[in-house]
Amino acid sequence: MLEHMMMLVLQLGVIIFAAHSGGLLFKRFRMPSVLGEILAGALIGPYALGSVVLPGLPEGLFPRPGVFPISVGLYGFTTIASVLLLFLVGLKTNLRLFLQYSVPGTVVGVGGALVSFVLGDLAVVLCSNYVFGVRYGFADPVPLFLGVISTATSVSVTARILTDRKKVDSPEGVTILSGAVIDDVLGIILLAIVIGVARSGTIEWARVGGVAFRSVAIWLGCTVLGLAFARQIAGALKKSRDAATMAVLSLGLALIVAGLFEQAGLAMIIGAYIMGLSLSRTDLANVIQDQLSSLYRFFVPIFFCVMGMLVNFQEMGSTRVLVFGLI
Repeated sequence: MLEHMMMLVLQLGVIIFAAHSGGLLFKRFRMPSVLGEILAGALIGPYALGSVVLPGLPEGLFPRPGVFPISVGLYGFTTIASVLLLFLVGLKTNLRLFLQYSVPGTVVGVGGALVSFVLGDLAVVLCSNYVFGVRYGFADPVPLFLGVISTATSVSVTARILTDRKKVDSPEGVTILSGAVIDDVLGIILLAIVIGVARSGTIEWARVGGVAFRSVAIWLGCTVLGLAFARQIAGALKKSRDAATMAVLSLGLALIVAGLFEQAGLAMIIGAYIMGLSLSRTDLANVIQDQLSSLYRFFVPIFFCVMGMLVNFQEMGSTRVLVFGLI
């Protein structure tokens, strides 16, 4: 156990320096710092410099522990960081603009998910003979699954760039974020459809309807409840009479809601965003942002650096990955 903790401490120290160095370098060239953090992670990760043998570390500083390329401890840090990021983005979101641009956001989300799904599926069908050595039809499991993969959006990267550019509460920002939330919900529904086709060869409408109803009900229900009871939640937090305690307790609520969303089959970052959005119209929003700013600067660069560490350069060189990725 002590050996694992020692490794985690060393890894975190290197990740912090690598992430901030990469971010500052890209920022100097007027590029998003998040790109530098991701690239830094790719360079120090287990598929690159992280596996180089060092004195006392025969498997390198970032050995591959198994199927997943990073340790459970590091992944735990990234989970907390993603929740913190989307919670603070929700706090910075202008609720009036969010509601005003919810319709364009819905159009963006639905259009983005469906178009990406169709194009991803079609790309596999057209290139299947060359890439996979077999011909697939549009409704075969492999094209369908890769089509669903194409619908995935990196909400965290989008939120980070909007935050750095101070565009979270702009019309463009709220449209993009609301679209990303819709995209995530539709991705779950499309996955249910594809799983049904893969199992039985037909669309299991009862299963799809159940997944769709549950996803939309949880998403809309929690949003409405959060907005309705935001002032009561803020009032309860104020009883501590200490700004730091209020901020920590609000983050605790965001973690709880995020965990419940994950348990229900939705992305936990959506739950964190809804919690932040609910509190955004209270007088605690700015207080919480100020108190959690240091945590943000610590955790969030670690998140993107660790995400970069998941890049497998060997797999990226394969024909299948290159062709599908470019398309």
